[in-house]
Amino acid sequence: MATTIYTYLHNDDLNGSRIVSMDDCMCKLYNIIRDDSDFLKDFENELQYPALYILLNKEESKAYIGETDDFIKRIPQHILKKKFWTEVMVFLGTNEDTLSKTEVQYLEFLAIEKAKHVNSYDLSENGQAGKMPHMNVMQKGKTDKFFRYVQFLSRFVGCDIFEYRFHQNTIVQVVAPPTLKVREDLGIKSDDIAGRDVVFKLNGKKYNKSQFGYGVIKEYLANYPNTNINSLKAIFHIGLLGSWGRWNLIEDNIELALSLKNVDGKYRHLIKEQYVLTSGDNVRFVVCSQWDKVNILNLIQIVKDQGWSLDIDSKS
Repeated sequence: MATTIYTYLHNDDLNGSRIVSMDDCMCKLYNIIRDDSDFLKDFENELQYPALYILLNKEESKAYIGETDDFIKRIPQHILKKKFWTEVMVFLGTNEDTLSKTEVQYLEFLAIEKAKHVNSYDLSENGQAGKMPHMNVMQKGKTDKFFRYVQFLSRFVGCDIFEYRFHQNTIVQVVAPPTLKVREDLGIKSDDIAGRDVVFKLNGKKYNKSQFGYGVIKEYLANYPNTNINSLKAIFHIGLLGSWGRWNLIEDNIELALSLKNVDGKYRHLIKEQYVLTSGDNVRFVVCSQWDKVNILNLIQIVKDQGWSLDIDSKS
């Protein structure tokens, strides 16, 4: 399904303040450069409502997440007291869907929890965690939906505060087959993952060794459903496959995947329809099935980094 996004550029400046909106969307983003006092003056009336806002310094990956019942009254305090930020993202409801004080408090709670979980930005300016307000089921459902738009629009303007960054130094660099000793950093014995009958229980779901990469990426999409195909390929790149890395870990050319077989006639990817996944930008793809006791450690590292539960059983 296609999405149309509208961007208003203040003073026709590609690097300046802007307003971003979408059709049939309850959320509107005001992305404001710190020193653009003209923008604040021009849109004073629109910004006098309850809002979730995020002060940003993208270069330093530093942020402050806050909520207010009147952004125009709140922002002068941050201009005076907080020096680190260069721009701010302000998320407001539309004229038809203005936010309540309780809803912006819940949005602040969600944003802080999500940003701390993925740990891509320094949130030391926040000092304390947001608080979960009391809400009824309908309010919570509406605000959860609003927060999904917050994450989408943040990514659209180039802010990855809600996106997990896979750092190269967290990848297990395999240069030789490991010895059968305990991997102290992962708590894994090579013996535990060497057999063909090993079963991985990831967040309660069972996968065999060839399915484990599929399971990890499926879980990632469940947690970060808006992740586009290019971001997925950057996170789950061919280097994770080690010596098996002759095929893409993520292959969105499914016809190509159907042509890739080993000498035994087995496919290199999980190509059955039940294993086809779809990215946040609606691209269908399949996942490589070439995992052994060496390169599967890279997947386990990702699982550990995400804080997901993982049990390993050598018996099916």
